[in-house]
Amino acid sequence: MIKRVTLKLLLITLLTPFLMGQQKGAGIYVDSLGQVYVQANMPAYFFIAPENNQEKRILITSKDPESNPMYFDGNGTHYIRTVDGETNRLISFKIFADGIAPKVNLSFKNTLLKNSRKRFYVEVGSKADIIAKDNLSGVQGVFVSIDNEDFTNTKTVVFDKERDYNIKTFAIDNVGNISDTLRFNVITAVDSIVKIRNIYFDTNSSRLRPISKLELDEFAQVLNEYPEIRIELRAHTDCRGDAAYNLNLSELRAESIVNYLIYKGVKKNRLTFKGYGDTNPVNECTKDVICSDEKHQVNRRVEFKILPIK
Repeated sequence: MIKRVTLKLLLITLLTPFLMGQQKGAGIYVDSLGQVYVQANMPAYFFIAPENNQEKRILITSKDPESNPMYFDGNGTHYIRTVDGETNRLISFKIFADGIAPKVNLSFKNTLLKNSRKRFYVEVGSKADIIAKDNLSGVQGVFVSIDNEDFTNTKTVVFDKERDYNIKTFAIDNVGNISDTLRFNVITAVDSIVKIRNIYFDTNSSRLRPISKLELDEFAQVLNEYPEIRIELRAHTDCRGDAAYNLNLSELRAESIVNYLIYKGVKKNRLTFKGYGDTNPVNECTKDVICSDEKHQVNRRVEFKILPIK
C-alpha cells in the first residue's frame, strides 16, 4: 500500500518536446515551490508514488476511460483528485494549466526617435532590453535574431554600428507556449537618412494626397513626443522632364510637408527642408535610360535626416 503521508505527484507528458531556437519546451514545469504547471491542451499522464520510491508509481485513474491521457482544455487552475489506497480518503493535487504565451516588450536606452510602426532611431551604442512577462509558469527564454541570422537566447541587444538593423524576437514560457514574433527596425547614427513611406502628391503638384496625411499625422505625433529632435525634410523626383522644373517641384513638395507638420503642432525651428529634384536617383533610372513607372516611382521619394541634437 502507498501511505498517504509520503505521496508525491509525478508527471509524464506524451508529446515529444518541440525544438525552436535550440530550446526545448517540456510541456510540464514544476517551480521551486512545487507548484505544477501544464501546457493547456497538451495530453499528459499523471502518477503518484512514495517520495522515497518512485519506481512504485501508480497511474491516477478515472471512471472516465477517456481521461488518460488527461487534457486541461482551459487556462487556469484545475484539480486532480484520487483516493489514498490505505486511508480511502480523497487527495487533491492542484494543477495550473497555462495556455497563454508570454508578452514581449522593448525598453530602449538613449532612444532618439521611434514610431508605432516598429522603427527606432537611436545613437550608436544604444541598448535594447527585451522584456518578457508570463503570469503563470514564467519565462523560460527570450530569443533574438539580427538580420535573419539564427535566433540566440538573450535579453539585450547592443547597437554598436552605424547601420539599419532588422530585429526579430520571441519568448517561450516554462511549459512551451511561444509568443508572437515581434519585428522591428533600429537605425543608428544621427545623420541617417530615412525614407518616409506612403507620401504621395498630385501629378506635377506639391498638393499632398489624403493618404500622405495619415502617414504625416503619425510622424508629427512622434516628433511632438521627442521635442529635442530636429530634422531636415528632403524631397526627390524622378528624372523625367526638365531638371530645373524637377528641382523646383521637389523644393515645393518638401516645403509642403514642413508646413503640414507645423500645422500639426511641430515647432518651425525644428524643421528644415531641401529639394533635390532628380539629382540623387537610387537606381539606374537616369536621363536617357528607359525604365518602368515602378522603377521611376522608387526615385520619387521623401526622406528625413535627423540633425545633431543641440
